[in-house]
Amino acid sequence: MHGRRANNSKDEDLKLEKVKELIPVMNDLIKKKRRNTYEKEYIETTSIILKKCPYIQTLWNYRREYFESIKNDYIKENKENKENSISEKEDDRKDFLKKNLDELRKIIKNENIMVEDILKKFNKCNELWFHKLWLIKYSLKNNLINVTDLLNELEYCKNSFLKDDRNYHCWNYRSYIISCINISHRKLEYEEKENDDSKKVNSDFNVYKANYELSKELIELNFSNFSAWFLKYSLKESLIDTKEELYLIKNAIFTDPFDQSLWEFYRWFLFQNGNYEEEIFFVLLNNDCFYFFFHNLIKVNLSKCKCYNSKHNEINGIWDKQIITINNSSNNSESYIYFFKVNKDVNLSEIRYLKFFIYYFKYNIYNPDKINYEKNILQDLIIGHDYLNEENKFEYVINYEIDFQKFSKNNNFKILLDYNKKNLLNNEIFRQVDHRNKYFNLYKYINCSSIVLNLGKFTDFNLLYSELEQINELLNLENKCKFALITKFEILRRLEKFKETFEVLEMLKEVDYTRIEYYKEMELELKIKKRIHDYYYDLELEHNNKILDLSSLDIKDLIYPQMIEAFFISKINLSRNLLSESYTGKFALNFLYNLKELYLDNNQIKNFTVLMMNLYNLKFLEKLDVSNNTLININEDLDKYEFIILPLLKYININNSNLSILLNDKYKDKNKINTYDIIRDNGNIILSKI
Repeated sequence: MHGRRANNSKDEDLKLEKVKELIPVMNDLIKKKRRNTYEKEYIETTSIILKKCPYIQTLWNYRREYFESIKNDYIKENKENKENSISEKEDDRKDFLKKNLDELRKIIKNENIMVEDILKKFNKCNELWFHKLWLIKYSLKNNLINVTDLLNELEYCKNSFLKDDRNYHCWNYRSYIISCINISHRKLEYEEKENDDSKKVNSDFNVYKANYELSKELIELNFSNFSAWFLKYSLKESLIDTKEELYLIKNAIFTDPFDQSLWEFYRWFLFQNGNYEEEIFFVLLNNDCFYFFFHNLIKVNLSKCKCYNSKHNEINGIWDKQIITINNSSNNSESYIYFFKVNKDVNLSEIRYLKFFIYYFKYNIYNPDKINYEKNILQDLIIGHDYLNEENKFEYVINYEIDFQKFSKNNNFKILLDYNKKNLLNNEIFRQVDHRNKYFNLYKYINCSSIVLNLGKFTDFNLLYSELEQINELLNLENKCKFALITKFEILRRLEKFKETFEVLEMLKEVDYTRIEYYKEMELELKIKKRIHDYYYDLELEHNNKILDLSSLDIKDLIYPQMIEAFFISKINLSRNLLSESYTGKFALNFLYNLKELYLDNNQIKNFTVLMMNLYNLKFLEKLDVSNNTLININEDLDKYEFIILPLLKYININNSNLSILLNDKYKDKNKINTYDIIRDNGNIILSKI
């Protein structure tokens, strides 16, 4: 310590002597394991060793194999017992079996007591916790314990947390025990159905209530218990009191404003995402096809999705998705957009109401009342019990109703303006709607829907304003608290207070300078959002012919849902940026179906073919400028050159690119390329269909 070598030779010698004592015992055990010989005296010997050093997995393995070897002596009757039982009374035989079972139960219980005793000294020993869980599984498989015993295990975990609230081994163990409780309940329910005379299932245990009470008790003891805060993420809405939760977290924050775990939960509570079922972002209708936009990538079970009319008759059509992954169809199972194209024999003009059932998979929702971990550490508890296998466990369904009267009146891609469904009319931001300007209103619907999807279930705009005031109070005391500044930024961003949001970002760059590049990305994202916002606010009534200018912003990438609020803008200028062709399939421009003119000149586009793949959804695009980009390899064979053809694209500017160089030199006699006429004018080249 402090640069001096510790003089611990005596301690090392003692440890060495202990290790030497273990060698013959270990060699003996290995020999017996190989011969499948298990003796009780060695169980007593290993107990002595493990109490001093519980990290030797070989000894625990020997004990587990010993318990497996003696199991049949206590549970199953041998031939001799069966022959004798014929002449004995049935009750006597049952008593004999019960006595044997009680003896085995006592052996395992004593083993568990020993493990708990060792855990008092070695509470972070993984081998101990693994063995303890194995004892529970062994007992469950052999009917040695019941739900009451499992509840006692939860109580043991609680007492362990009171001594060490950050013991992640214990937190994991508790999760497994909860799954074991769920398995036990399912087995009892099944037995109750199969046997009328079986005991009724005691369903008093409520995992959500247990989690709530435990998290509350641990947080009151220690505000900095991240695991206890995390436990709250899975609570049911009925157990959450918004005022009480906010009071608790803010009381903790004002006590220690630099504790990150507190701010993590606070932001989750206000803006929670990911731990809930998906919601539809917005719905479009165009040419008898319904487009369902989602905020996140999701995997929809297209084969199960259905559509019904008001008389519950199924509407026939084809379900599909917008392709995301470029050139890799085998890995294209998810998308942001799914669509339903009704069959030609269906006349939508005669329909006023439809109901959709959209089935999808989501794997990151933790439901503690379901059986978890059955695919790995608890899988042996499921074997032989098919009724415990939860089919489509991760499948959820969205029940979405559509009233045709609520679709907008614009020509292409009418949007469903269902304000009540999203509770938008109660939000202050939406009250800015201009009923004279339909494009502004369409923008505002998408804009507000996006904001609402990024709010917690208990959060509204009034609450955000209230919380903003209290964060400002805290910043008056601790003006360099980066966690408070980050939370303020997130609130202001949702309230669209652009000026104040930019100011907070500047402060964060100074306070949290190690993440300055991240804040620059946030700043750029905010600039794009503000320019779209200003475009619609400055738009002349009923005119949508202006160009959205996003040039010279050093934009490197545009990933959906970024820019989706520009959906009803027909002309966008993204020249003089750093954009490439994008290979992810998530290129935001491909989701802007209404685009007619797109300017991408002076960027870093090197592969024109891939770029066109990323624009394949732009069926209304008429003009594309990709001049001053590389576009192709200088050695490209233009006689075989192809790219995706968009139906209305008549004009492509390819000046000052490798493609134009080749067409002016090596292929100067070529007059057509991929159905386009090559127009040459003083060295300038345009691809045209005009």
